[in-house]
Amino acid sequence: MTTPHPRIARSTFINLAGLVIPTLVSLATVPLYLRWIGEIRYGVLLLAFTLLGYFGAFDLGLGRAVAQRIARQESSEERNRTFWTAFLISAGMGALGGIILYFLGHWLFADIFQIPAALRSEAQKAIPWLAAIVPLIAVISVLAGTLEARQAFFSLNASQIVGVISLQTFPLLSVALDHGSIAALIAAALAGRLTGVLVMFWLTALRLPFAGWPTLHRAEIGPLLRFGGWVSVSGAVIPLLTIIDRLIIGSRLGAIAVTAYTVPFNLTQRLSYLPYALSTTLFPRFSQAKEEDAKELLHQAVTALAALQTPFIVLAILVIHPFLTLWIGATLAAKMTPVAIILLLGIWINGPSLIPYTYMPARGRPDLMTKFYLAELLPFLLILWTLIAWQGIVGAAVAWALRSGADAVFCFIATRTIKTFGRATSLTLTPIISATIIASSSLTVTIYILTGVMVLAVSLGISYYLLPEAQRINLSFWKRTSIISKHS
Repeated sequence: MTTPHPRIARSTFINLAGLVIPTLVSLATVPLYLRWIGEIRYGVLLLAFTLLGYFGAFDLGLGRAVAQRIARQESSEERNRTFWTAFLISAGMGALGGIILYFLGHWLFADIFQIPAALRSEAQKAIPWLAAIVPLIAVISVLAGTLEARQAFFSLNASQIVGVISLQTFPLLSVALDHGSIAALIAAALAGRLTGVLVMFWLTALRLPFAGWPTLHRAEIGPLLRFGGWVSVSGAVIPLLTIIDRLIIGSRLGAIAVTAYTVPFNLTQRLSYLPYALSTTLFPRFSQAKEEDAKELLHQAVTALAALQTPFIVLAILVIHPFLTLWIGATLAAKMTPVAIILLLGIWINGPSLIPYTYMPARGRPDLMTKFYLAELLPFLLILWTLIAWQGIVGAAVAWALRSGADAVFCFIATRTIKTFGRATSLTLTPIISATIIASSSLTVTIYILTGVMVLAVSLGISYYLLPEAQRINLSFWKRTSIISKHS
């Protein structure tokens, strides 16, 4: 029995909705956090979650390994062997990660991060609660990978929505109940994360479905760890590449600077939702398809994504300053706008690369991107440290954008899609540059709106021109695979 193949557009929309809905909650909660607990305490909370993000590497890459392996398995018995082996290993590694975080966290919050003395005691009391979240993060990746492999995207996103909303709102409820210490906030976040895990576990039980007792199967350990090993190394390096900026900012510039950088960072990352949603949809398809079909889908998806994301990036660049001003006030908006614009440029370059980034592990080559990450780690850290020392949080944004561009170029070269990407980028470059110039200029409101609308219209026209080459992703690819499935 083969897994059904829902339409790519429908699955992508479900994945996109699963990302957008928590964002709307975040947009509502960030001003409340800033108002109720203040910039400094919120900055410490963000540092804690940033540190927690690094310990996600303790899942050993098993989430992606499970997604790739279960997508190819035909029988329920095979899928259960793979799932339970991965789940038990990830739970054990998550517990180990929690123990390490417990001891490491005290040192970091006491001696490394620039935290006001009045808050250090609060932060250290939160460490046990923070450490308890690590095993939950580890098993979430396996649960999510299983649902992704089964193409149960509605169940996957429903459970993630519950988890993210709980994670965002439970700490606010704690503050509302007059428990606003950092320890209380992290404990509430633990309850929120646990809620999401329980919902995802229940939905996984329905969609796998579960059979037999949880058991480690030796025959599964090797293949999972071989595939997951490269993903795990990548998972250890990626946090250094993606969250080290905030850790360095926290150690050199303080908690307020962390807030000034992290708020626009988290906000602009929402523009990665479309690439992420599409790449998540395509992973099991890339895993299952024949080489020729997978390559065709890869090229089409890169072109489509480059076309679709450009108008959104253009619009975001044009409205980011007025939006931040309305959202959190003119003073903070002035600090955050340059950071946000630079990050948006990095997202524009990097977004389409999520397709080849997904393609490589789906086709059994998780090692390629990991090797590149290892090669770029030291140069990136040197550039990041230098630019933060020179330009503060703006320098951190520049370093992030440069690294994102380098990652994208490697992905396209490794999958031989650089020409496809180059053509799409050359056509969409003009509106991106124009929007950046307009957003960085001192124009009257009328001229700003008129020129902005013109640039947005041009970007929409270019996207319309590019899209016909890729608009038949479903038709050209899945007509053939549906015929193949019927005869397999």
